[in-house]
Amino acid sequence: MAGGQTGRPLTIVVLVKQVPDMNAVKIDRATGKPVLGGQSIVSSYDAYAIEEALRLKERHGGEVVAVAAGPPTVKDALTRALALGADRAIQIDVPGINDLDTLAVAGLLADQVRALAPDLVLVGQTSDDYETGQIGPQLAELLDLPLVSSVMGVAVEGERLTLRRDVEDGQQTVETNLPALLLAITGLNDPRLPSLKGIMAAKRKPLERVAPQSAPAGGRTVWGEPYVPERGVTGTILQDVSAAEAAKQLVAWLREQKLI
Repeated sequence: MAGGQTGRPLTIVVLVKQVPDMNAVKIDRATGKPVLGGQSIVSSYDAYAIEEALRLKERHGGEVVAVAAGPPTVKDALTRALALGADRAIQIDVPGINDLDTLAVAGLLADQVRALAPDLVLVGQTSDDYETGQIGPQLAELLDLPLVSSVMGVAVEGERLTLRRDVEDGQQTVETNLPALLLAITGLNDPRLPSLKGIMAAKRKPLERVAPQSAPAGGRTVWGEPYVPERGVTGTILQDVSAAEAAKQLVAWLREQKLI
C-alpha cells in the first residue's frame, strides 16, 4: 500500500521492546515454572513496526528514531534497529522495567517521544512476553494522538494517512491526519535482516542513553509468577461389559450430570 510524496520529510519514532526468545523457553517439570534462555531478541511485532518506519522513510525522506526503555541489555535491541536502518536511538535507563505496570512504562516513553515531536509513532500491536497490548493505546492517550490498531497497510499523502486494518470479517480502510500512532501486526510487511554494511554503520550512529524524565509511578497492577498448571485426568473405564450395557451406563451418567 504505497503513497505519494508528502512534500516534507517525516520524523518517525518506532518503539522497540527487548524480550526473551520464546523459542528458547523451557518448562521446569518439577516446579511447572518457565526457564528463560539467555538469548533476548526484538519482540516480533516490533520488527514489523521497524520495517514500516524504514519503508516510509525510503518513500518520503526524513528520520527514524528507535526508542526503548529497559536495563542496559536493551542496547542490543536498539543496535539491531540501527543496523536495519534507523538513524538514531534513545535508550531510557529503567533497570527494573518488569516491576512497573504498563501505564508507568508508557509515561516514561511519552516523556521522550513528546520531545521528538514525531509525525508518526509506530508500535508493535503487542509484545511476545506479557502480550498485554496496552503500551501503544496508553502512549497514544498520553500524547493525545489518534490511534489505529491492527494496521496492515500505510499510505501517506500530504498530511493525510490512509490505513488498511485487519478486522474479524476482513479488512477495513480508515483515514486520519498526521501526527498519529499506529500499531503494527503480521502482514504489514516482510521485515528485512541487517546487512553487514548496516551492522558496521550502526556502530557510528548516535545511541543516546538517558535517565527517565520523571519518577516511575508506583505499580497499580500485580503480576503473578507464570507457571504451567498440572494436568489431571479422571474417568471411568468399563471392562467386561457388553456394548449395550456400556451405552446404558453412559447414558445414565450423562443424565446424572444433567448433560442430556
